[in-house]
Amino acid sequence: MRKICSLIVVSLFLSSTFIFTSCKKSEDKPTEAELVQNDIKALLDSIVENTGVPGLVAGVWAPDEGISLVYSAGVANMETSEPMSDQMVYRIGSETKTFTTSVLLQLVDEGLLSLDDPLSKYLPDFPRGDEVSIRLLAGMRSGIQGFMELDTFWSEVFQNPDKHWTYDEEIDLVKDLPFKFTPGTEFHYCNTNYILLGKIIEMVTGQSMEQNVKTRIIDPLDMTNTTYLSSGKGIPAYHSKAYYAGEITSDLPELSEFLDISWAGPAGCMISDIYDLKKYARALAGGELYSPELQQQRIICNDMGIGRPLNYGLGIYESNGFYGHDGQLPGYTSLMVHSPERNCTIVVWYNCHKLIIRHHYI
Repeated sequence: MRKICSLIVVSLFLSSTFIFTSCKKSEDKPTEAELVQNDIKALLDSIVENTGVPGLVAGVWAPDEGISLVYSAGVANMETSEPMSDQMVYRIGSETKTFTTSVLLQLVDEGLLSLDDPLSKYLPDFPRGDEVSIRLLAGMRSGIQGFMELDTFWSEVFQNPDKHWTYDEEIDLVKDLPFKFTPGTEFHYCNTNYILLGKIIEMVTGQSMEQNVKTRIIDPLDMTNTTYLSSGKGIPAYHSKAYYAGEITSDLPELSEFLDISWAGPAGCMISDIYDLKKYARALAGGELYSPELQQQRIICNDMGIGRPLNYGLGIYESNGFYGHDGQLPGYTSLMVHSPERNCTIVVWYNCHKLIIRHHYI
């Protein structure tokens, strides 16, 4: 079996190869659209057949090219062989960050905070907080260490899967560690940034992140299958099982409802489905949730320095004119992107992931 990290490359291939090339103008739209959709189906089937992914679901919509495809392959449950379904919800992981930043930008529009506010304004005891702005937190340029990069964190998560994590517990794991770099000088993807943003949002609004995301984004966009899960192990909707690297053994748990999701918080705790994320990806890339001025600031992206054309703005990726985010957490891997220029949306997810959990769980 190939390593699961290669599946992430497959997902990027999914978005960067057949979509970036297929959403071009064609004189023979029906024929071209049919060929493209057949190619997509064949690729998705080959992923399941050749990589060890139990199952996946993908949606590709490019109406100007006559493409509207929703396709499921593989199984949702490795024990019963229940097939995957586009009606299932899934844990969207770090795609949650886009919701957190969207709420944040609405608060900026309302004059409740500024992107240039220092962290010290809200958390005066955080070391070097006067050097770190909200903008740097949202853009992953703060230099603050990531709690998820600590072996001690993952050991605690998997040894105590029922534990409810608070923002302060996760912040305390790293706040006294040396910064990785001088704030604003480099890029480092780090979930601590978004735990801090969630805490600030709750301080400013007097409401939970769950309330903010629901009233400001989920309800206005009529995302009926999307939920911000602030705590608990359960997924309160029809969903697939989730696996470590496509395996289920006596040593490896089935992961869909194994951990209390509070550990992920505003960095990764939400569930959704491909149809809700289709709507949301368009709104996100089109800047429909706040002022055009803030959208322009959000999509000013910095090269992530990973050797391919992938850039990061304020809680949003950009690659070849597509905007969105991926999501990776125990048991699920996903991607949602939209290109305003091509009028093309892609949402894909599969029910496995390989994290640093085998060492800590066994």
